Amino acid sequence: MANILITPPTPIAALVVSRGSGAENLLTTDPREVWLDSTVGTPVTIDIDFGIDRIIDTLFLGCLFAADQAATWTISGSLAAYAERVIKPAGKLRVAERDWRRRVMSHALWFGAEQLVRYLRISITQPVGASPLAIGALVAGEGFQPRYNKEWGSGRGVRDTGTVTRLSSGGVAIVEGARFATYSWTLGDLTDDEVDKLYELHLDRGESRPLLVVEDPADTAGLRNRIRYGALTGLRAYERRNAVQTSWQMSMEDWAIEPDPLFKSQSVPALTLGGMPLTLGGQILTLGD
Repeated sequence: MANILITPPTPIAALVVSRGSGAENLLTTDPREVWLDSTVGTPVTIDIDFGIDRIIDTLFLGCLFAADQAATWTISGSLAAYAERVIKPAGKLRVAERDWRRRVMSHALWFGAEQLVRYLRISITQPVGASPLAIGALVAGEGFQPRYNKEWGSGRGVRDTGTVTRLSSGGVAIVEGARFATYSWTLGDLTDDEVDKLYELHLDRGESRPLLVVEDPADTAGLRNRIRYGALTGLRAYERRNAVQTSWQMSMEDWAIEPDPLFKSQSVPALTLGGMPLTLGGQILTLGD
């Protein structure tokens, strides 16, 4: 088990994708605005220029649609060129899931040793016979990982935007909404340096700018459900217990929704590209697939 990872996105000065449509959507915060590949069987590259030298240790491709189980990716980069040094060798694209369920939507996550780079290249290969890949979110940055892991009591929740009204007849009127995940945690025994880093993160992100939170970034079963992409909620002040002990309670809500099949076909916003809904096997894709 690894300690919780909190990563705000590092600003990207320029981004170029070797093919496909909607590359500009990888620079937006909304994961429903996607880049869509145009073919499979050969590598597609995403080149990132940060504009200046940056330290990164986290790279997240979120809300992947149609990512094949055999899809692979590599990461390279340096201070001078996109392909000068291999940062992550070729490996599976999809993060680990639970054996009993494989979703249409997945994520890709790399977390490793700090890298000083300006240029970064992501190369992705979908196998022949797979559907073209779609990507809804891209986060590259330097993550915050506390010396001590989150305290006991941290946990996930689910929110539902729908309404249930009891009628005078005794029946129930239901207006279906979207379901999305929440997560809350407490960091304890923080050093002064850790408090300052978290304070600056709160000032930068607030409650309206997205960030990446991974409960445990170890590549083990269930990693997909441990990844959160969304915004902080209910910002609180830290609590200084004594001269050497400071704690901070934090919480967030996911952007991605998790509808069931019935609701998906009714009113969940579809993934779009150029104003047209994306389909896979004749079915309209939504963010919770």
